[in-house]
Amino acid sequence: MTPTVSVIIPCHNSEPTLIDTLESLWKQTFRDWEAIVVNDGATDNSVEIIDIYEAKNPRFKRIDQDNKGLASARNAGIAAARGEFVNFLDADDLLLPDMLQNMVRKLRDDPSLAAACCGWTYSDTQMQDQSWVVTPKSEGQLFEKLAHGNLFPCHSVLLRRRTLEHVGLFDCSLRHCHDWDLWLRVARAGGRFGCVPKPLVIYRMVRESLSRNPLTFFEAGKEVIRRGHHPDGRVRNPAGEFKQGCKCSMTEVMLEWGIRCVGFAVAQGDATRASQLFEAVLERGDPQITPKMMGAIRNTLWFAAAVPQGNWEALWPRVSQPLLQFLLKAEERLEIPGFAMQSLVQIIGWHKPMSGRGHLSALRRKIMQRVLP
Repeated sequence: MTPTVSVIIPCHNSEPTLIDTLESLWKQTFRDWEAIVVNDGATDNSVEIIDIYEAKNPRFKRIDQDNKGLASARNAGIAAARGEFVNFLDADDLLLPDMLQNMVRKLRDDPSLAAACCGWTYSDTQMQDQSWVVTPKSEGQLFEKLAHGNLFPCHSVLLRRRTLEHVGLFDCSLRHCHDWDLWLRVARAGGRFGCVPKPLVIYRMVRESLSRNPLTFFEAGKEVIRRGHHPDGRVRNPAGEFKQGCKCSMTEVMLEWGIRCVGFAVAQGDATRASQLFEAVLERGDPQITPKMMGAIRNTLWFAAAVPQGNWEALWPRVSQPLLQFLLKAEERLEIPGFAMQSLVQIIGWHKPMSGRGHLSALRRKIMQRVLP
């Protein structure tokens, strides 16, 4: 029998988290699904774990390939998928029990939708803090918003498989941001997104993701933004108003993306790399950067450090020193007196009540000594 939903789970050395991920699928209240677990050249015990679940229920299916990366593994899963709808679940994330039930209902209730998204909860690595909840409200035609940035994590989306047949698979030429690129193509083709405005998935923030090079992440995102602001020959019959791409200023979008990526380097504790990335951002002709723009770093710091939003006591010891070093260097580079202090105010949200105030006040004093004679 053909399943309603195909859940595609790429897996490369995911032993520490894979059981939680597969269990979250096993516990779905909606039972008409298949799981295609793509072994992307794993060298740990991931294959043994997959085989245990495959033995328990034939709805789990393992397929193997050499290590080719996330986009290739997802595409291999799509090739094997039989379901009407497709979900992409990474091997360290989870679905809440009623996720598929809610999302299938949303797409069946409105056949005009190409995909549906839901809210999500960020979790720390140990799944002990799940206080950071995001509840999206955007729905309908989202092309212009997606040309500015990715709106949702991959596993929070349920997509009609026929949509993939129309817009193509994940782009393996990109080193990152494959899902963002795909959603943008769906929207350019005229696909509408529905929204279930409640958290139905968990996004586990894993510090190992910090091994990524922020500069390559920046470059991948730049390419997706560039594509969003120009014609894209990969999309057959794009919706008329999106044929030439988003009409807004691409420079401003690139700038915000670059500043967000700086946060990855800061979270890695590497102020030098953060400054190097900042130089790459400025290559487009020294755009007018204001302290307010630097506030874009904030959420990246929480996410990249795998610390739930608001827990300053946990975050601050990890990022205060590289953040201070980077901001002072940026002030020297831009030759704007007080830039470091003003940017810090934007990043930490000084006007809001927060814990860890002692740490912040100490840092404030250091910056004041630096920027005020």
